[in-house]
Amino acid sequence: MKKVLVIVIPVVILLGISCFLGIYSYNETLKLDAYFDSDNKETALLDILDTQESINARLSQIANNRSYTIDNAYVELNPYEISPLSAIIIFQTSNAESINVYLNGEFFTTMESSISHVIPVYGLYEDFDNVVRLETASTTHEYTITTDKSNIEYPLEVIESNDPDNNDWYFTVASYATWLTAWDTEGNLRFYLTRDLRMDVEWLDNGHFIIGESNGQYAENFYGFVEMDYLGKIYNYYSMEHGFSFESQILSNGNYMSAGGRVPVYIDEQVIYEMDPTTGKTVSMLNIAEVIKEIDADFPDNYLGQSAIRNGFYYDEETDEVIVSFRGWNAILSFTYSEKKLNWIFTDSENELFQDEVWDQYLIKSVSGRPPLGIHSPQITSDGNIAFFNNGYDRYNGFEVGGEDSVLAYRDNYSSAEIYHIDTTTMTAELVWSYDDDKSLFSHQYGSFRVLSDNHKLIDFGYVLTDEYRNSSTGTLSEAEKNPDNIYAYIVELDENDEIVFSAICEEGKYRAFKHNVYMNTMSNVDLDVLNIFDSIEESEYRTDSYKNVNLESSREWINSLEFTKNTFITNYDIQESDEISLYFVNRAGRIYIFDYKDADSSTINRIFNLNLPSSEYALFINLNNVLYNTNTIIEY
Repeated sequence: MKKVLVIVIPVVILLGISCFLGIYSYNETLKLDAYFDSDNKETALLDILDTQESINARLSQIANNRSYTIDNAYVELNPYEISPLSAIIIFQTSNAESINVYLNGEFFTTMESSISHVIPVYGLYEDFDNVVRLETASTTHEYTITTDKSNIEYPLEVIESNDPDNNDWYFTVASYATWLTAWDTEGNLRFYLTRDLRMDVEWLDNGHFIIGESNGQYAENFYGFVEMDYLGKIYNYYSMEHGFSFESQILSNGNYMSAGGRVPVYIDEQVIYEMDPTTGKTVSMLNIAEVIKEIDADFPDNYLGQSAIRNGFYYDEETDEVIVSFRGWNAILSFTYSEKKLNWIFTDSENELFQDEVWDQYLIKSVSGRPPLGIHSPQITSDGNIAFFNNGYDRYNGFEVGGEDSVLAYRDNYSSAEIYHIDTTTMTAELVWSYDDDKSLFSHQYGSFRVLSDNHKLIDFGYVLTDEYRNSSTGTLSEAEKNPDNIYAYIVELDENDEIVFSAICEEGKYRAFKHNVYMNTMSNVDLDVLNIFDSIEESEYRTDSYKNVNLESSREWINSLEFTKNTFITNYDIQESDEISLYFVNRAGRIYIFDYKDADSSTINRIFNLNLPSSEYALFINLNNVLYNTNTIIEY
């Protein structure tokens, strides 16, 4: 009997303990599950990428369905949900065939020979029954694709269009009410995005283009861009260690050259760098801040970062020269890229940033024309001259730094497109061409100028003050930026004889204007399976803890806005320099991953990071100055 009791009692005790622990564990799990009972679920991946993945999978399944034929094709308008004037046509043929595509009676392209056909159709007219005709060697079939009205608030109004053979579109980039748009020579809207993608656009040989993704932007600085087509399909997404601002350039070796900073977005040192698009990695870099400091150790640090407003560059691969415009300096600088060497500076001789004698050997003297003032979009032309858009606005002494703000003070200011010959033997600059429309247009904020391959000149007076506002006794430059009614954009193209072949206005400021032909003689079928994500931003550190050590139950409700991706944390809470902020990610097992977003010693109010957590769902809490807040948001990694 004693032996039985000796055995039974420990078993009973163990069963009791197990039962207690099971109930305790169950109750604790219930407590944690409560934090996941939220309809507010978001992906740590940028939302547009998450959407694209699911669309790719759905369309790939359709493309493998042999029931779709040329006579019974799958047709979908705006398949990627951000490009309303595009469509996709999917079907299969018994044998490999090429397809001639016509849009509203005009030849569009010839699709490559294939059995599986995934045909993109671009340039549909809005609010219209568009007819797409498909032709093979043996059959023809037509489809009608009906589009809605775009309701774009600020259309492009064509004033002159004098080239009947011009099939190019005029692309514009804006940020007030529209983003990327494209218009034909008659002013018809042919393409637009409903997603805020903007700044520079560069075209690739495969018919795609790259453009900045605005998530997490500051001023005109972004942490990445996308390669996409006119369907709105993204092929490559880049979040870059040096970010992207204002301008990029496609090099002959296939690499991308971009402007950015030592760190992305919140720039403390201006850089120009080359990136391999197959890896997203930087392969070479010119740190402009370092070059300037080597010449003048006392050069003010604040004018090497954001205040420099390095808003454009152009690289000549044959000569290895890169010219860079610094709007905040009123200067254009020339460097030898590979040697990281400064060649010259074109600026006003009275520019106080360059009064030290160490700059004397670099300064270009103007023998005609005027110095650069708040300039944009520099370019080295085919004959070696320097072209740029001269805003005619002294940004270094402007209202942004306490200068004159009243528009009445700028009655005599004007903007112009200008071309200079720089003689490096005499260190002089001579104005050889300009277009200023009788000095009546003053675009203090934005603008662009490009000499095109056919020697046409495309000019965007991007932010022209209206006559009424410019003559207002109460009008100010700072207020002009806040209301599009005070400004308009004037876009003009001149031929090789400087005759106007196209001009248009838009009652919305335009960052940039481009001209490009989207019609290609041959095109490849859409590769539905491709979506590459390249992330070269340095991975951020985090620490871990257990929910048992953190009193989640006493957390308060986070009443401010919240947007989170693995690279950005955005809120309307007014973050102060003295604030400490950490993000707590709690998984269902009770493990907490803690990311210290900002400490009290950091003057960086916002920053870009690269937070990679293990795949899971996380309840997000925010620790603000040692007070824990529950955001009632689930983040999925």
